[in-house]
Amino acid sequence: MGRTLVAAIAVPSVLALGYLAADVADVVPGFLTTDPEPLVAAPFLTASPAPSSSMDDAVLTGIGDDAPVPSAGVLQSYAQDLRDDSRTGTSTNVSVVDLLSGEQLVDLDADDAQVPASTTKVLTAVAATTTLGEDYRISTDVAWDPDTSTLTLIAGGDILLAAGYGHGGDLSEYTAEEIAETGGPSIANGYAGLADLADAVVDAIGTDLGTVTVAVDTSDFPGPAYPDAWPDYALQFGYAGRVTGLSIDEGRLTDDEYAQRSNTPVTDTLVTFSDLLSARGIDVGYVDEGDADATAEDSADSSGTTDSSGDADATDATDATDSTDSTDATAASSASFLSSGAAAVATAVAVSHSTASNATSSTSVPAKVDTSNVVASVESAPLSDIVTYLLRDSDNTVAEQVGRILALETGREATPSGAAAAVTEALEGLGVDTTGLELHDGAGFSDKNQITPNQLVGALRAAALLDEGDTGVFDWLAVMGVEGTVAERAGTDEVIGRGYAKTGSLTGVTALTGIVETADGRWLVFATLLDGMPQGQTAPRAAIDDFVAALAGCGCEG
Repeated sequence: MGRTLVAAIAVPSVLALGYLAADVADVVPGFLTTDPEPLVAAPFLTASPAPSSSMDDAVLTGIGDDAPVPSAGVLQSYAQDLRDDSRTGTSTNVSVVDLLSGEQLVDLDADDAQVPASTTKVLTAVAATTTLGEDYRISTDVAWDPDTSTLTLIAGGDILLAAGYGHGGDLSEYTAEEIAETGGPSIANGYAGLADLADAVVDAIGTDLGTVTVAVDTSDFPGPAYPDAWPDYALQFGYAGRVTGLSIDEGRLTDDEYAQRSNTPVTDTLVTFSDLLSARGIDVGYVDEGDADATAEDSADSSGTTDSSGDADATDATDATDSTDSTDATAASSASFLSSGAAAVATAVAVSHSTASNATSSTSVPAKVDTSNVVASVESAPLSDIVTYLLRDSDNTVAEQVGRILALETGREATPSGAAAAVTEALEGLGVDTTGLELHDGAGFSDKNQITPNQLVGALRAAALLDEGDTGVFDWLAVMGVEGTVAERAGTDEVIGRGYAKTGSLTGVTALTGIVETADGRWLVFATLLDGMPQGQTAPRAAIDDFVAALAGCGCEG
């Protein structure tokens, strides 16, 4: 899938909105811009360990274990310099921990919770992979009920389906030029395809079925399809789509990374699947596209918030931007856009075949389909590839969906509050102290999220120590100075190829967390959370990059 830059908005009434889109996929610095960051090819010192997994000796032996641990005093001074830097804000908190031993080398108010922006995705990714396993796959199924002649498409949570055949991990059709231009196609997106599923149905039950009804069951994903914690502009500018039980390419209307998103992703998927079945000789009616997605309101969980205990917050989440940076005209524009999109996903759509010239359709909310009647399935890419995609590209929709799938798989509703509770429980199981943790979404768009630097560091370290598979944190995070949203971050000789990180930015908030190797070959886990900055990301990002470069360049044995 190609990636293109979104042009800067020039209409005066939406100029402020352009800047408010700062987090989306962690955009290129500068006021009044919506250009995404390019995706390029491949203060109290303490000696106590940071919260971590109990499996400290499980993995990573041989990775810098003989290298000297840097001086805590020197690293603390680097962090203090970052806080005192005129380019940073009124609240700059930092944690740096030795990856192998867990020794805390920098504690600059590292237990103070702040708005984390897109570094929230790190917690979502770590919680999901350590709980479900890196080989976990999302299944999209079809059930056949011969008594009612009904084929039901059962949503399992895959929102990266291909409209035709999935590539199944084979990306050989992409040229070197395409890979260099886009930063590389994603294994996660389009891994499973609806054409594969239609073929599987025909292989299982044939085509001599008489006239059939096609339905879709999204009952495992009650919504809301668009989290209340997310700002309106994210949908308007294509920085996020509707989080539904299934969709094709996250509902993008073109191949652009930040394309406009469909208002009816479930109906679009059902129509495509029905057409594929018809093309294979199964007698199905056409979908009356009408207002199938708009006929069901988003169900409960309107706040989408939990604190570290997992209890739902009774208050509604607000727009994840500073209200002082928006205008009445912008708000009106966004509201108009969203209202034109109608409500979110229908819980079920039944499509009846008609021999008359005008096909008929109906909408309903049936009970969950009996999965014992499943006759065909396709599976997504492994979870490791999905979290790599959401972390490197800072994909908001996928991050939110991964959190909801984790909730579903741990016995909770696939809602924002269910996801927050599931992530919190997983982190606690890894030994991360979740005191003060508040999660209102899994992507980091909410400005009500509260995460400490030590929680980010603890999660990354625990995941690294537990890595016993083919991939891990070093694979999931983007290489600084090389790819993803950190392609142009800390691109110095000290950091390139030796730093792996996840960015985060909202209005007045800049964050970076990751893993970096020192000049002596010791691996450090770090997190920097900055807020209170004036408008613009250029200066604080540069200051953080200087800090990371100092860590990487440190030959400062303690």
